[in-house]
Amino acid sequence: MRRVWAWMALNFGKRAGIVGTIGLAITLILGIGATRLDFATGQDSYLNKDEQVYQDNVAYQDLFGGQAMLTLFTMDDGRDVVDLFTQDNVAHLEEIAEELRAVDGVETVVTPLTALQFTENLAVDDSGDPTQSPAGRALLGAREREPDPAAQEVRLADSVTTLERLDAIPEGQRSFDNPEWVRFLLFDNRDEIRKSLRPFFPDETHAQLVTRLVGNASLEEEGTASERVQEITLAEPFDGADVTSTGAPVLLKDINDYLRGGMFTLGSIAVAMMAVILVLLFGVRWRLLPLGVILIGLIWSFGLAGYLGIPLSIVTIAGLPVMLGVGIDYAIQMHSRVEEEVVIDRSAHPIQEASVNLGPALLVVTFDAVFAFLALRFARVPMIRDFGLLLAVGIAVICVASIVVPLATLGIREYRSPTKGKDFSRGPLARLVVWLGRLPVRLALPIALASAAVFAGGILVEDDLRIESDPEEWVNQDSDVIRDIDTIKAETGSSAEMGVFVESADVFSDETVAFVHDVATEEMARYPDDLLTASSIVTTMSFVIEMPDTTPLPPTGEDVRRAYEVAPPDIQRALVNPDTGALNLVFRTGPGSLEHRAVYIDAIRDELASGSLDDGSAIPENVRATPSGLAVVGVGLLDNIESNRILLTYLAVAFVFTFLALRLRSV
Repeated sequence: MRRVWAWMALNFGKRAGIVGTIGLAITLILGIGATRLDFATGQDSYLNKDEQVYQDNVAYQDLFGGQAMLTLFTMDDGRDVVDLFTQDNVAHLEEIAEELRAVDGVETVVTPLTALQFTENLAVDDSGDPTQSPAGRALLGAREREPDPAAQEVRLADSVTTLERLDAIPEGQRSFDNPEWVRFLLFDNRDEIRKSLRPFFPDETHAQLVTRLVGNASLEEEGTASERVQEITLAEPFDGADVTSTGAPVLLKDINDYLRGGMFTLGSIAVAMMAVILVLLFGVRWRLLPLGVILIGLIWSFGLAGYLGIPLSIVTIAGLPVMLGVGIDYAIQMHSRVEEEVVIDRSAHPIQEASVNLGPALLVVTFDAVFAFLALRFARVPMIRDFGLLLAVGIAVICVASIVVPLATLGIREYRSPTKGKDFSRGPLARLVVWLGRLPVRLALPIALASAAVFAGGILVEDDLRIESDPEEWVNQDSDVIRDIDTIKAETGSSAEMGVFVESADVFSDETVAFVHDVATEEMARYPDDLLTASSIVTTMSFVIEMPDTTPLPPTGEDVRRAYEVAPPDIQRALVNPDTGALNLVFRTGPGSLEHRAVYIDAIRDELASGSLDDGSAIPENVRATPSGLAVVGVGLLDNIESNRILLTYLAVAFVFTFLALRLRSV
């Protein structure tokens, strides 16, 4: 083996021109491969395609669309949401809705005007008799089904109050130009925002426009659509209201843009820092050579990754500084060893000596690293598995570059211009190393014990490490998207949602409707700080007939069917897919970490899979309810990360131990 290393050192330097030509060709070919790298931040980076959560979310987005863009209207001081519906603002909302629906990548658009129109459709009937409207008939039916006589009177009194408020507005004045009509539609008899409207009117001074993007779209498609949504909604101001437009698609686009641009920035900063360190502390000839070596090695590594189809993600991008650090170490070691052989040891064949003595050690270290990184292939998160593969491939390629390039470059240099410099090993770093090497033997045991203590301490605190799996924390906290998301959180208490899609043979059966009603009311009562509002075609009618001091009753299937028939098309598509027998139930969720959300999401998922609700009522046999959406995907990511994180550490240790034991034939 020594002959092989000696031959390499001799011929790489002797034939540096040929080696350089071949190296340039390899660099160009692999450089093309680097252009084939894909940037992945979709859910397939977080979840495995055979996982139920992944499959459920794909099905959910096929049925009801993908991520939501939120446009928040914050009324000026002294105004409320009724003042949003001026003639100019109404025309502006109609214009925005029309433009948004024409955008490629937009599924549905529900403006505050759309929500108000739905309420009007529920409250009035073409016959002019409000008792024959969908809401009127549902209220009459609820009073007939009310088992408590006292509650029947409460329902009657409330209905009379509603009719009086309605009759106070002449039919000819029932338009959105009339603030009194808008106020009747927005506020209930207790002068509160109607519960069915709270997903779009969180309180008296805020309204929301929800633009649902196409489901299961690529990140580029979502990003393009989200930009157009922001351009359209923010193009012109609204009278009396400030407008904020953002959402998960904007956040994911920001992450994607960071991966594409930040990777270059990160690499440039690292290279600049390394150049300064080499100039100041590496006292050899051609001291920047290791930097050139590692740049070539990185091109080779990422080019090969591109050909192998290893995607870049928020995790795999971290391979760049790892490979930079390890690669510069390799290159400096080889360069330094050659200089030592020339200047200090005065070797007759310095290149061969360096190659024979250091090359095998570099290979052993590289194999150690490769085996350690391959342990990550056992991770449950796809992007962590990709991270391990990228590093395993990259470190191996960088090792080759760190051996071949210095041997060829320094070999031809020493042949043409032998080094005659002074001993470079007298610097402060060298003196520190010499001092450490001269420590007395009696300190070996304390140093070993200290090392073991550090290892034991790491084991003890392993479980306390906090995993940052919230995408909102992955980007610059001073960026516009984070400021906008924080604004929506502060103004409305929420910027996220959790969906539940319900599959049934008959989505308008009494049985299915009662089940959706029970799920919504039960979960909101159990998690009032986490599930702020519920939005579905069922809950719309549930809230219509809900009254204080009465029996909580579900609407009938016919009540819900009538509501669906008068709903605007966008609301129909967002909440019901009758062709596949599916209903959508969307909860607006309060702020909280993924660890916090995992508690109630897992509890809801387990309950819906158990066959009965916690109140004891059985889930109908022909009905299936499944939590889905971005929040559920995030919790799935957290579960995957935590599932075998510690195991991966010990697998890496075991792999390295096994390799060294076999390589050195000694435990």
